Amino acid sequence: MAAVQVNGIYKRYGETQVVHGVDLDIEDGEFVVLVGPSGCGKTTLMRMIAGLEDISGGDLTIAGTRANALPPQQRSISMVFQSYALYPHLSVYDNIAFGPRIRKEREGAFRPRIEAAAKMLNLSNYLERLPRALSGGQRQRVAMG
Repeated sequence: MAAVQVNGIYKRYGETQVVHGVDLDIEDGEFVVLVGPSGCGKTTLMRMIAGLEDISGGDLTIAGTRANALPPQQRSISMVFQSYALYPHLSVYDNIAFGPRIRKEREGAFRPRIEAAAKMLNLSNYLERLPRALSGGQRQRVAMG
């Protein structure tokens, strides 16, 4: 991941401002968790950073490039929500490999990345298991992979 800077980002729906001037610096490779009460704007902020929601004002910079108007696929941003969405009929490996396969990457090209992610997430011993055979924490880690 590249460095992400959020400077004075806000979101309005009509006259109602729902995200108020957020500033955030995320270093390259840093792991970030947003925590707060329901309705405080966590999901809206993440959707703006990912490009799934328009930014009403402020600046978003990814890897030194202003990204306010970049489409989602050019931002290379990932996020995981508390309620994870896994394909129940796919193994841990296949769930993690779903994105590269959809992008038609060669299996040999992404396999080392999948294995490295599984090792980092302490999932190496579970790559052949289906989600129903995992604990809640393991499922969350698969979603992060």
